[in-house]
Amino acid sequence: MCESISPIVEFTSVAKEFRHEYVVEKSRFITTICPCSTEEEAQAFIGRINKEFWDARHNCTAFALGPKQEQQRSSDNGEPSGTAGKPMLEVLKKTGITNVAVVVTRYFGGIKLGAGGLIRAYSHSVAETLHLAPKELHTTRTQLQATIDYSMYGAIERYVQDQKLHYEASFGEHVDITILVPPTDVERIQKELQDMSHGAATCTILDSIEVVLPLEQ
Repeated sequence: MCESISPIVEFTSVAKEFRHEYVVEKSRFITTICPCSTEEEAQAFIGRINKEFWDARHNCTAFALGPKQEQQRSSDNGEPSGTAGKPMLEVLKKTGITNVAVVVTRYFGGIKLGAGGLIRAYSHSVAETLHLAPKELHTTRTQLQATIDYSMYGAIERYVQDQKLHYEASFGEHVDITILVPPTDVERIQKELQDMSHGAATCTILDSIEVVLPLEQ
């Protein structure tokens, strides 16, 4: 049996750069988000978007970095104080998504939204874009290797899939399935595999590793 350990680090981020547009009262709010692990990466991304949308009235920004969002920064970029950057950052804080920078580009449509309207528009733009963007989980998993006969492979594979665990299989004289298991679930998964195989499965607990796993939308 394995002594349970807690994940060292676990946080959610976006998987890749993603863009979404929202229109309100003829104003276009173009939100671009990007995974970043350092402030230098975040500032480089912001600079690139500023160049791309050089003719926009505003390119408002926010970013959160670190597993617990230890680094945070935002900018209203000319919008009335507190109506853009801060609401954008509040969305990041509420979702808990980190290691991400976001720029909301605004093309003014000729109708003033007022402070409340701006806050709602910038908040909604970021929240909707984060909802739609592909996301990933950065976490720790223990590698549990099960060696089984070919006759058991179908049932074991279905079980692992039902548990929503990531795995890889190699095929030789026997089948070796390496399963990525949350450290707190190792003992339970190991027991259930052995119960399913009536003790025929040979389970070996390997090292715990840091992994990045895609999250379902």
